[in-house]
Amino acid sequence: MQTVNSSGQLTLEQALAIINELMLAKMGRTLSDPETTLVEGTWNDDNYNAIAEGTPYTVNYLKGHVAPQLWNILAAIVGTGKKVTKTNLRSFLEYLYQKEHSTCSDSGITEDYSAIEPLKINGEPPDVSTLFGRSQELAQIKQLITDYKLLSLIGIAGIGKTAVAAKLLKQISTSSNPQFEQLIWKSVAHAPTVQELVTDLINVIQGTQSSLPLFESLQAKTTVLLQALQSRRCLIILDEIDAFQTIDFQQRLEYRLFFRRLIEEQHQSSFIVTSRTLTGDLKTLLKAKRPLQYIKIKGLDSESAMQLLVANGLAVDKKCGKLIEMYYGHPAELQSVVERINHYFGGSAETFFHNKTTFVSPEMQSVLDEIFTQKLNQTEHNIMLCLAGCTTDNPGLISFNKLLNNFPLILNKQISISGLIEALECLENLSLIDTFKDSNSKELYLCLQPVIKKYIFSNFLGVITTSEASQTISLAS
Repeated sequence: MQTVNSSGQLTLEQALAIINELMLAKMGRTLSDPETTLVEGTWNDDNYNAIAEGTPYTVNYLKGHVAPQLWNILAAIVGTGKKVTKTNLRSFLEYLYQKEHSTCSDSGITEDYSAIEPLKINGEPPDVSTLFGRSQELAQIKQLITDYKLLSLIGIAGIGKTAVAAKLLKQISTSSNPQFEQLIWKSVAHAPTVQELVTDLINVIQGTQSSLPLFESLQAKTTVLLQALQSRRCLIILDEIDAFQTIDFQQRLEYRLFFRRLIEEQHQSSFIVTSRTLTGDLKTLLKAKRPLQYIKIKGLDSESAMQLLVANGLAVDKKCGKLIEMYYGHPAELQSVVERINHYFGGSAETFFHNKTTFVSPEMQSVLDEIFTQKLNQTEHNIMLCLAGCTTDNPGLISFNKLLNNFPLILNKQISISGLIEALECLENLSLIDTFKDSNSKELYLCLQPVIKKYIFSNFLGVITTSEASQTISLAS
C-alpha cells in the first residue's frame, strides 16, 4: 500500500493510488477515465458542472451514471459499513490512509504488493487491458470453478467469452492467494486432434517433453494427463471449442470420451471452455448431473457499455443509452457502430439516430451467414422470418401462443408442438432469439435483437423470398 508523505497528509495522487489498489484487488480493474475525472474533481471540491467542463463527459453522465456506481463500489470493497458519497469521499479516503499508516507504523512493515510474483500463464491469452465491466460474471465464474470440473462459457460471437476467460486468468495470476498452482491458456480454434491436445497439456503441466512412447494409446495418455491434473491444481482454458464441430466423426467420438473422462474421473483441476453454444455432448452430461455447468455471456450492463462508448471517442449525449439498448450491450457490435458514427456522423449518437438505420458489422454478418446457411433447418428458418416480420410498433415481440396458433399459416402445413419447441430451443441456444415472461400473465414472449432483424431484412445471401416476407409480415401484424 501507500507510504506516508513527509507532511503526513494524503495527496490526490496517493488517494487515486489507494482506490486503484482496492479496485484492482477486489474487481480486477482500476479506475476508468470518467471515474478518475470524478475523483479528481471531488477531491478539489468542484461541483458536477465544474468537473464536466473541459471533458468529453456530460454532467448527467457523471452525476447519474458514474458517481452512484463508484460510490457503491468503494463502500462495498472496503466493507466497513460506511456509506460513500461525493461529500464524504475525501474524509473516507483519509480515514483509510490513516488507518493503513497506523497499521504499518505499529508493525514496522510497509506492505509492498508489487513484490508479489504473478503466477505464470502458460499460453497466450488476448490482451484485456481495455475490457469494461464483467465483474459480476467473473465473480460467478470464480465461485463455479470451485464446485465444478468443467465450466462452459457460451454466447453469440463477439459477446466477450474469450475476453472474460482471459480476464479471469489475469486476475487469478495476480492474486495474493491464487486458487490454482498452474494456469494454462490453449486456443483450439485450429481443431487439434485429441492426441495432440492431450500430449501438449501433459508437456505443459509436467514442464518437460512427454516420455510416453509415440505409439501409446490415447486412453493411456489421457490417464497420464488425469494423474498430472490430480498432482497439481490447474486451471485450463480451452478457447473456441466450436472448431470441434468441423472434425470428422471418429475425432468427435474421441473428444466426447475425452471430456467425459475429464468430468467424471478423479482430479483436482478445473477446465473452462468457450463456444457459441453448449455442445450436445456436454448438454447430455449436464442432464446426467455430472460436475459441469455453463454460463451464457450476455451484453454489457449500461454503465460498462457507456464506458466503452466513451473510450472509443463517442461524445456522450442522451441517445447513447438508446444506442446501447439497440445493440443489447454487444461490445463488438457497439465498437463497430461507434467507429462508423465517429467517421460519418461526427461522433454524435443523436445525429446517427436521425437517420434511422442499424449497422451490422462484417464480422457479425459472416457469423449469421454461416448460421443461416449451415445450421438452421426450415422450421427454424421460418421462425426467424416470422419474428423479423413483427411490426415496429410491437418492437419485435410475439407471444409463444400467437406463434403456436399462426405458425402453420407460414408453412401451409401442421407442425407438432414438440417440433416447434425444439426449434425455439435451438434458436435460443444459438443466441438468435431472446425470451422473457410477462411478470403478470407469465406468458412467454419471443423477440429478435435489432441487428439480427436488420440482417434478415437486408436479405443477405437471399435468406428471404418475396412470398416468405409477405407471409411473415401478415402474421406479425
